[in-house]
Parts: sequence; C-alpha cells; structure tokens
Amino acid sequence: MKNLNDDHLALFIDANRLVRKPEIQRLLGVSRSTLGRRIKAGQFPSPSLLQSGRPCWLFKDIQAWLPH
Repeated sequence: MKNLNDDHLALFIDANRLVRKPEIQRLLGVSRSTLGRRIKAGQFPSPSLLQSGRPCWLFKDIQAWLPH
C-alpha cells in the first residue's frame, strides 16, 4: 500500500533546486572520491551547472537517476 504522505512530500520538493556534492554523497552514502569515480565511469550523471565554481546537479536529474 502506498503511503499518502509520499505524494504530499513531492509537492514540497522543488525539482529544479540545486544539489551540491556533499548532499549527494550523503544521499548515496559514498565518499567524494567514489562519487568522482562513478561520474567518470558514467555510472552517475555529470553535474549540470556550476554555482560559484562548484559542481551542482538539478534535483530532478538525480531523482530520475535513482531507482524507483
């Protein structure tokens, strides 16, 4: 049975918000070097944008990559 709170939570997550590397590391439970290797190997999407010289991803890109 699907939790109704899951649907409501989606309303509060801005799909276009920027996600930085430390947040992705916490989400995936990996180190900075492991994340870098996965990006280089094509196992994780490359950053979409740079903000103040730092790599950022759009939340919707990360969400699309995550298994459902």
